[in-house]
Amino acid sequence: MIVTIANCALQPASDLVAENLALLRARSGREVLLLDATPQQACERWASARNRSHLAPALATRTLRGHGFGDALSALQARFGDIVIDSDGCNGEESRCALIAAQVAVVPLSPMHADIDARYELIARLNSARMFNPHLRVLFVTTGQEGDPDAPERQAMRSYATQVMSASLAATVIHLPALRRGADAPGRCASDTESSTGAVEMAALYREVYQADPVFIKTRKQVTS
Repeated sequence: MIVTIANCALQPASDLVAENLALLRARSGREVLLLDATPQQACERWASARNRSHLAPALATRTLRGHGFGDALSALQARFGDIVIDSDGCNGEESRCALIAAQVAVVPLSPMHADIDARYELIARLNSARMFNPHLRVLFVTTGQEGDPDAPERQAMRSYATQVMSASLAATVIHLPALRRGADAPGRCASDTESSTGAVEMAALYREVYQADPVFIKTRKQVTS
């Protein structure tokens, strides 16, 4: 299963969400590749530091950009059961191919950036991807600081999400300060700190992202039975 993290103006949030989702997926026993398709290569550096620190589970990571991205991604699909792609906010080959190949696109978005006119490029990019990939599920994730968004801000997020075909707004709200806590050591992330706010939020988002995946459904049934 491919999950692509797409963003418009929140690259740090995109990196953190990608890292935590890849880690949680690896904990489920899956062979996961964390694919960094951004110029900053923050996820690749994080995963490399994690492996050097001998933290479990270890994560395979790859940086992939430029011409031939789609072909290279297809080859990687044959090797890994799951791929989490951190893509940048540009309408380049990497972002287009990553969205077309994905089963789920996760879009971290703050209420202040949920401006349809100012951020229409992201809407157009996601709708274009769904024309080539009609089964793509787009999940917008409200991302903020310490507090929760108020009612008008939530409504702005819903209005923005309705501009993308079959998109939905996640019930989970991600707080960036909580995600950054626990990431103070090389290769660590919020999900390494059990029961922390960041870990709880990412566990909830993980359930929303993978809820339709047969592997996740089977695992959840085994746990609850």
